[in-house]
Amino acid sequence: MLEQVLKGKIKQRAFGVLPDGRDVTCFELSNKAGIIVRVLNYGGILQSILAPDRNGEFKDIILGYDDFDGYLMDKSYHGALVGRYANRIAGGQFSVEGRSYILDRNEGENCLHGGSSGFNSKLWDAQIIVENGEEILRLHHVSPDGDQGFPGELYITADYSLNDQNELLVNLSATTDQTTIISLTMHPYFNLSGNSEHQIFDHVVSLNSNHYLPIDNGMKPLGVLLDVMESPFDLQLPQALHDVMDINDEQLKIAEGYDHCFCRSSQGVSEKGLAKILHPESGRVLRVNSDAPGMQFYTGNHLSEDDRGKAGKPFIKHGAICLEPQEFPNAPNEPGFEYKPLQPGEVYSHSMTFHFSTDSKEIK
Repeated sequence: MLEQVLKGKIKQRAFGVLPDGRDVTCFELSNKAGIIVRVLNYGGILQSILAPDRNGEFKDIILGYDDFDGYLMDKSYHGALVGRYANRIAGGQFSVEGRSYILDRNEGENCLHGGSSGFNSKLWDAQIIVENGEEILRLHHVSPDGDQGFPGELYITADYSLNDQNELLVNLSATTDQTTIISLTMHPYFNLSGNSEHQIFDHVVSLNSNHYLPIDNGMKPLGVLLDVMESPFDLQLPQALHDVMDINDEQLKIAEGYDHCFCRSSQGVSEKGLAKILHPESGRVLRVNSDAPGMQFYTGNHLSEDDRGKAGKPFIKHGAICLEPQEFPNAPNEPGFEYKPLQPGEVYSHSMTFHFSTDSKEIK
């Protein structure tokens, strides 16, 4: 169902057709600064973000595809809304209320990002609504009981809005009719240079985190939090990635870069935010904030030149940064993480903010 309740600044156009004949729509959000964000109702995908550099030149700062066929064949979750449970559930199973559930195992023995047919591959219902005078793109999806092995019928809403403070707001919520687990996030691949063939080693990163989750050789988190001090995971002060990714560290070797969940240093939505990235040459700055307890930091370690994206350009290893606010991976199987399943009558909510700006100075 596609319903538009207001003819305003959110534009829409056809983007493709699913094999079963259903239409895919691209929604274009814009603001007074000229920033443009394009969202697909397929997978809730952030298809494009056009943002200016310090000289006012606009470029697309996320990787992806120009046409729908690319997203239909994509295996890397480019720009997608992922769930039911973001990141990895070890062994593809978990238990709640004394009952065990076997999930779709789409990464070895793990269930990754909700399984092989997760929310990133669903066509969401869409409408444009108005709240407090602001237009919001609202996507809605119903995940049936047993979807990819998860219990309960889940009702999910995703709201996207772009304000004149250059903030992309993504608000996610869900309810269930059975006790279940949930962790939703967005998975855009950022390259602030605006060039998908430019590796991200010159990007300067700052993470508001003093602990991270180490992983084993199968990418499964070990269920402990390690202090970042005196390690390449101490990104509390701005660090150029070329200065830290070459450090001889076993965790970096396992992941071939960063692919780790960082624990936020403060509760709730911090004024410092979860992460800041600066591309010194262009002056583009991205700040990410969220009310989630953690954030996966991924440096595009498995992007491959065998795959081609926008303008037919090949993806390259370490060609992007993903910042994915979320619950801790495998938390339902780790009592020490104190994860609480979603109960009937409760509302799951997760709010994320992506703030775009320019700054010729180092991130403070």
